[in-house]
Amino acid sequence: MMGALLLVKIGWRNLWRNPRGTLLTALALGLGLTLLLISLGLLDGSHEQMIRNGVRFGTGHIVIQAQGYQETGSLELLLPARVVSTAGEFLHTEALKHVLRGVSPRLLASGLLSSAANASGVSMMGVIPKEERTVSLIPQRIIEGNYLVDDQQSGVVIGVELAHKLAVKIGAKVVFMTQAVPTPDSKAADAGGGEMQSTLLRVSGIFRTGIQAIDAHVIQLPLPEAQALLGVPDRVTQVVVLLEREDDSLMVAQGLRKQLTGVPVEVLPWRESMPTLAQLFVLDEAFNYVMNGVVLAMVGLGILNTILMRVLGRRYEFGLCSALGLRPAQLAVMIIGESLALTAISLTLGLVLGLSAQHYFATAGLDLRWFFNSSLPTALVFDPIIYSRLSLTRIASSLGIVFLTATIISFYPAFKAARTELPGALKVF
Repeated sequence: MMGALLLVKIGWRNLWRNPRGTLLTALALGLGLTLLLISLGLLDGSHEQMIRNGVRFGTGHIVIQAQGYQETGSLELLLPARVVSTAGEFLHTEALKHVLRGVSPRLLASGLLSSAANASGVSMMGVIPKEERTVSLIPQRIIEGNYLVDDQQSGVVIGVELAHKLAVKIGAKVVFMTQAVPTPDSKAADAGGGEMQSTLLRVSGIFRTGIQAIDAHVIQLPLPEAQALLGVPDRVTQVVVLLEREDDSLMVAQGLRKQLTGVPVEVLPWRESMPTLAQLFVLDEAFNYVMNGVVLAMVGLGILNTILMRVLGRRYEFGLCSALGLRPAQLAVMIIGESLALTAISLTLGLVLGLSAQHYFATAGLDLRWFFNSSLPTALVFDPIIYSRLSLTRIASSLGIVFLTATIISFYPAFKAARTELPGALKVF
């Protein structure tokens, strides 16, 4: 035991025979850990923001809709008022009060929105304004005018790109035309479906989300107006549920399924209702893990290069130690001790730098507009500023992986030192 401690002490002193080289090497390796922590923090932060914004631009953390709607998207698959009422009663129970953020029924349809200047195909969303504010980001992205109010039946909010295409401003009149949802009687009388219906609306607000598919095609109008237009009073397409935490999605979804047992509905968490967004996360995580692997490889090669160069430059020293009776295993322990000491210094520097950078990105964020000339690609579903989120688990796992990598890599230089041959090592040139 005392022999091992003595070897570690000797290894520690060997590091400081060249203090400048040791510190530069430790700083370089510490920067590798810093990059790893920054990468993981921004990854977790961007995922958290993408989920938060994605569900609020889409179908929420959970969506309740008629059986088969996810697969077919048929406008005839609607939920009756009793299903909406049953789901609402369950979600507003005392047990879920701390979990629930908002519930909003929606009636969806497609149609044609026209102005005096132009016309465009749109996706209509009939909503209850007060409820929609709790689940959607569109009310928060109004840039002109005001969002819908409950007592306004003829208002409509549209995206900025759609407003530009139709050449309309706040207060302008537009006409929305769509096909009424056919009832069973009308199906029997007319196999072609429901009749075309139109209504005159006044633009009350214009929103900008930064997502081209929404800004150019989505409109929102009050739910009673949409139901009257489609001829489906007291019916909706889906009920969107927004939770305080995404982790509670499966638990709440299972509870809703039990509550609606026997009713032809499907209760889907966001990963099932928005599979494209879920797949995007999988691809993003895979790419990030590849990049983290590259960073770890750089750290490992840096440690290997430093220790190996030290070993190859000290052959005479190792030969002398062997001549004085130091066994090969003891030489190997000394080199491993040097490597672990250098790794400890590197991890300390990396942790200080990494947590400092993490604090900055967690408070000030990373503004992506710097990389896109003050504007973002229209397909992105997150805010232009990404805030880092780094958990203690991530920090501990990063430290453990880097330390384990450095330990394994140090075996090769230790093996080279242990195989030092006396005759050649003691030659003086």
